[in-house]
Amino acid sequence: MPAYSPVLIVGATGKQGSAVVRALLAQPNPPQIRALSRKPSSPAARKLKSQGVEVVRGDLTDPQSLEEALVGIRSAFLVTTRPAKGHPAEDAQGLAFIAAAKRANLAFLVFSSVTDATPTIGIPHFETKARIEEGLRESGIEWAVVAPVMFMDNFPTQNNWMLFLALGFFHAVFGSQKLQLVSTNDIGYVAATMLSNPATYSNRRLNLASDVLSTCEIQSTYSRILNQPVWSTWMPSFVIYLIPDAFRRQMRWMREVGSSADVERCRWEFPELQGFEGWLRERVGGKEE
Repeated sequence: MPAYSPVLIVGATGKQGSAVVRALLAQPNPPQIRALSRKPSSPAARKLKSQGVEVVRGDLTDPQSLEEALVGIRSAFLVTTRPAKGHPAEDAQGLAFIAAAKRANLAFLVFSSVTDATPTIGIPHFETKARIEEGLRESGIEWAVVAPVMFMDNFPTQNNWMLFLALGFFHAVFGSQKLQLVSTNDIGYVAATMLSNPATYSNRRLNLASDVLSTCEIQSTYSRILNQPVWSTWMPSFVIYLIPDAFRRQMRWMREVGSSADVERCRWEFPELQGFEGWLRERVGGKEE
């Protein structure tokens, strides 16, 4: 049994958490996996159970459930999301898990943050992640942070009106700026690698990207993979002012500054990372998980 086992996966039925579970199960000597789920009877949770994963009820807003879920756990993967209205803030939820992990004497914690997160970057979502990172560093728990860039999964995979509008929006907002990209599957791959090798990745923060493309290059990739013309609508640049302030700040930062992941180093260190073309080809071929 691996030294980092058993491992607890927070958000195991979500995009990132489920990707971590798949990557761990694909290892030659997979660990015991415990999944934290708000609804253990949901179809996604039942699917995990069918794969040999232990599913326990738990919620980042319920400290007692976290204490129970962490019993006997050696390592964990934590991902936080924007909460529903009326629930504790995202950073409060993340810090609550870290506090529970410290009380449980957790040996190693991998946190999924966001690229270039700092407390003063001016993007609320990034600043929230930065506060959780700070709490993790100060906790005394051995840690690693995977900090992904823009998700490939944000892009539609069919040549329809959604793609027509999405490409038009990105053309208007980003212009010729190149975008760093990564898939949630690859976040899972890297996080699982970190969990499996705590001595290698302890106290390591990685801005993660597997490709860098302009919107025009993305559109050309669609045409090539779909083997048909792919069009985009025209939108004025002021369309950015029609979206919520937090997202507007993030997109303006992506256009004017941009993510700072070292794409070539990421590809060298994690050779199974997929570029956008490979990611899209899989989904067009019907292989998406």
